[in-house]
Amino acid sequence: MERKRTWYFAIIFIVLLIFFSLPYFPRRLINVASGSLAENVELITPVAAQIFAPFLDFPFYFFNFTEPKLQLSSWLLWLLAIWSVLALIRLKKPGFKKCLRLLRGVIAIIVSFLLFILYLLLFPLPQHRLKSGNPDEVFLDLHSHTIYSHDGIASLEESILWHLNCGFAGWATTEHNRIGAAPVAQEEMLEKNSLDALVIAGVELNFNGTHLNLLGIEKEIDKNQYKNLTDLVEAVHRQRGVVIVPHFWAKKKPPSSLQDLAKAGVDGFEIAGNCSLPLQPELKKEIIALCQKQNLLMVGGSNWHGWGSFCNVWTGFKLHPHLSPPPLRGRIEKGGGRAQKRAILRALREKANSHFRVLALPKKSYSKYHYIFEPFMGSFFYFCSLNDWQRVSWVFWVLLACFSLCSIKDKRKLAIFLWSAISLILALKGISFLNIWQLVSQVNNILPLVSKGLFLMAGLTALLALTDIKKR
Repeated sequence: MERKRTWYFAIIFIVLLIFFSLPYFPRRLINVASGSLAENVELITPVAAQIFAPFLDFPFYFFNFTEPKLQLSSWLLWLLAIWSVLALIRLKKPGFKKCLRLLRGVIAIIVSFLLFILYLLLFPLPQHRLKSGNPDEVFLDLHSHTIYSHDGIASLEESILWHLNCGFAGWATTEHNRIGAAPVAQEEMLEKNSLDALVIAGVELNFNGTHLNLLGIEKEIDKNQYKNLTDLVEAVHRQRGVVIVPHFWAKKKPPSSLQDLAKAGVDGFEIAGNCSLPLQPELKKEIIALCQKQNLLMVGGSNWHGWGSFCNVWTGFKLHPHLSPPPLRGRIEKGGGRAQKRAILRALREKANSHFRVLALPKKSYSKYHYIFEPFMGSFFYFCSLNDWQRVSWVFWVLLACFSLCSIKDKRKLAIFLWSAISLILALKGISFLNIWQLVSQVNNILPLVSKGLFLMAGLTALLALTDIKKR
């Protein structure tokens, strides 16, 4: 027994030694247009994410996946493989009941993994905030959604809080195919609560398969009135609006080429953002080259719908010297905030790229072998990105979890409690989404689907709790 303890402590000591000896590669943003490291900015890690690093900072690693489906699949397969090997080693005499236990264990791991994904997507984690060293620079998000989009789950209040916590001084609310009342309502909320930010009205329009962000317009655009893209762009310009092509890379075969879009008169392109497909380096270079050659805007957009709390794209805007410095709404009664919004829209209309810079956390493209061994290679790079406080936090919480589990004699009671509590939380969350959907049922169709998924997971976790009760 003493020899075993000696081995345990020796292993723990070696692991800790290796852990604290890992090189430190801090998280740094890049200037997307130039490809160089972003200067004069600081990415601030929330205090809570440093104290509770395993719970609040580890999701940061998953949110920055380049190929989420491949990388998440790799994690799940490795978890199942490791658990199965350990379970088979402990299985001395195979039998029907023991095979059922193995099957239940596999199901429990899959359910736990799905719960972790729900945690990433739905739990309000603390955001990493970007701060500029230049007092005349503010950060904008020129592409975001709320529950008034068909696939959005963020309320107007949640959208405001998320943007402010990420360091945005202003953002465009671009609901799908209609402006709606969201931008005006958010402006009123900001003014009522004396919050330093501004909202730009916009819409993300799907025109014959091509997505367009129309910014700074006040009247709805009926896309059915226009035969071609050129006519639609001209109609937006008559409203003194701006046409940006978001996530051009979202489709493997775009309905319109980059050159066709430029000929139609669009004002610019997103060169960083989020969608279902990653932006490949070759296409990014092509978009940037086109924008530089034809003097088109290069901007970034989070495309945030409420899924997850992570932000990896900011558009920096350099305020004109004659405008009051941030906070933006500090002098709104004197016209300062409105003047700054006009300045932003004017710079967008004039395609003044010198006033903008797109900053992003880089997403690396790896070989297929990296994705196969993602849990090991990805974790290595993640732990290398942690500062000393975060590493101490990991050690503390892992050791606390190990000692706590060792001290609990009846672990089945703990499992029953956890499965039951999670089931209740999921059911309540599903009900809350249904209640919200009642308010936006005419424009939103994702909330009831999310509720169904939550109710299904609540049922599965309740079933796992019942199977543990029967074992007793």
